[in-house]
Amino acid sequence: MIFSKKAIEKFYIDLDLNVSVLTDSEINEIREILDKANNPLYLFDDDGDGVCAYLILKKHFKKGKGISIKSAGALDTKYSVYIYEEKPDLVVILDKAVVKQELIDEIPCEILYIDHHPIQELKKVKYYNPLIHDKKSYIPTSYMAYKITNDNLWLAIVGCLFDYKSPDFLNEFKKQYPDLLDKTHTDPGYILFKTELGRLIKLFAFNMKGKNSEVKKSIELLENIESPYEIINKTNENAEYLQKRYEKLNREYELLLDKAKNCINNKDKVIVFEYPSSKTSFTQYLATELSYAHQNKTVIVAREKENDFKLSLRNQKKDISKILAKALNGLSGYGGGHKHACGASIDKKDYENLIERIRKLTK
Repeated sequence: MIFSKKAIEKFYIDLDLNVSVLTDSEINEIREILDKANNPLYLFDDDGDGVCAYLILKKHFKKGKGISIKSAGALDTKYSVYIYEEKPDLVVILDKAVVKQELIDEIPCEILYIDHHPIQELKKVKYYNPLIHDKKSYIPTSYMAYKITNDNLWLAIVGCLFDYKSPDFLNEFKKQYPDLLDKTHTDPGYILFKTELGRLIKLFAFNMKGKNSEVKKSIELLENIESPYEIINKTNENAEYLQKRYEKLNREYELLLDKAKNCINNKDKVIVFEYPSSKTSFTQYLATELSYAHQNKTVIVAREKENDFKLSLRNQKKDISKILAKALNGLSGYGGGHKHACGASIDKKDYENLIERIRKLTK
């Protein structure tokens, strides 16, 4: 089989993650700190990457407690209650885009902060971010967790692909789990939406939705899952619960996806899909799936909630994060994220203005 130059270049762009991850000394330092801690508290983003980063570290070091933090907004002093309740000797922050110095100042113990979002300037924290070494790098947090532990390969694959990145250890996963992913596929979009592995990733994502009590239970059950086959084959009660939650939420999601597809104007370069507030937010996953299906378009999925709209934005060709920053200038809202995928919150009175600005900036 002969591959085009473009296909070969894409393959190596997707898989070459060994460059500018973390230095050996940084990885060793993180290991030593986690080894030494008796009661670490993990505060992690509740998306697939953040959850898998936590699970990898928790399973390997076998100690500590994890608290999932909703993706929207900053990690600030309202989360101090967890510090007072758990009395940790180490706080580990994973995959959170914004952490406020005010929270850091209230934490009386050592702090590890492992992340891959735009660099933050914080005091009193040991901060690890691949962007410090290479401003163009895009390394999921679950990738770094795997490099720290060399453990739980399947969780690292789930986390990286959720963040739309095919890691350099994808081929090793294919050797261990050939029935979940054949050797020819490396494109993260294809894997997410066309394979059995993609369904597993979706199960992780959807089990992080709903009531806090349900999410907490799902995370606790995932801590006891040792193999993807336990979930796929529903070999125990833990897996049955995770599958049941996924199937219920997936029915809601598929109805929403159908509505979104019916709203698309093929001549319009921007897809805007709005839906009213509901118990469950599918904004992030829906934006990713629509973007995969329409790779030459800007995708905006907006969920109405009280006096705001919560947005997920995608553009596989342009830097949508920079576009969003310009569009938000002077408006009552905030947002940010990655080059091709980001989120925002905007006051209802400024929503239409924001959408119009993004349309102009993405022409």
